[in-house]
Amino acid sequence: MPATDEVHALRERLRRDYEEFSPAQQALARYVADHIGDLPLMSAHEVARAAHCSPATVVRFAQALGYGGYPDMQQLVRRAQRPWLPPAGREQKLGVFGGGDGVRAALDAERHALEDTAERLGQRGLAPLATALAGRRPVVVAGDGHARPVVAILAERLGRAGLACVPVTQLESGDRAWLSGLAANGAVLAVGIGREARVANVAAEAGRQAGVPVVALVDSSLSPLARLSLARVVPADVRGGAPSLVAMIAVAQALAAAVEGAARRAPAAGTDRELAAVPA
Repeated sequence: MPATDEVHALRERLRRDYEEFSPAQQALARYVADHIGDLPLMSAHEVARAAHCSPATVVRFAQALGYGGYPDMQQLVRRAQRPWLPPAGREQKLGVFGGGDGVRAALDAERHALEDTAERLGQRGLAPLATALAGRRPVVVAGDGHARPVVAILAERLGRAGLACVPVTQLESGDRAWLSGLAANGAVLAVGIGREARVANVAAEAGRQAGVPVVALVDSSLSPLARLSLARVVPADVRGGAPSLVAMIAVAQALAAAVEGAARRAPAAGTDRELAAVPA
């Protein structure tokens, strides 16, 4: 089997078996799936620091996946694709992978997360997502757990842009009413972060059932939300199972600005009647 096919098979296995992994293995699986091109330049210790697990976990995980050890998995990726990361010496000097003052290390990690996010999103952009949301009424912005501050920012920014937004951060009766009664001219903007993505997943399914556009911002390609055609993955720095909010918030603000621009160019898809069609 060609190396590229083997890498694809590895990604699929991580996605398929994700729920069966231990919490430490899940954090590692998320990192490997979203940063697989980085592995040729990273030792097992560097991967362990980035994924917040032990080097032994990295070695045992590679063996559990059928490799002789981490170097075998690393060599597979090296054969399949050319890594894009900047020189490792520069990153280590800045303290991205550990060492130095705690505050500086944290800020450097955020900078790395933002650069990584810009690199990835630059290839696909946010314009298709903005076009799908522009003029829709109402836009249900959904997410729980770590996604709540992102939902709040999106709802506030989109509301300022003149869009009728409904934030949904839990699944109480009133929230379910919005999801079960989505207007034909509505849309769903789901934000999934970490393992706390139940609200985002339920909202995305409600949007699919209603036949309205479903846009998603998600932190890992292993998330079911990442399979949506209007999804963008923001695989930022991972800490304790939750990604850095800095990169996700930056993308959320950029998306809100893009939607505002698209809304100015497109007529509204509905009227205030759609917003009043379902009880708050």
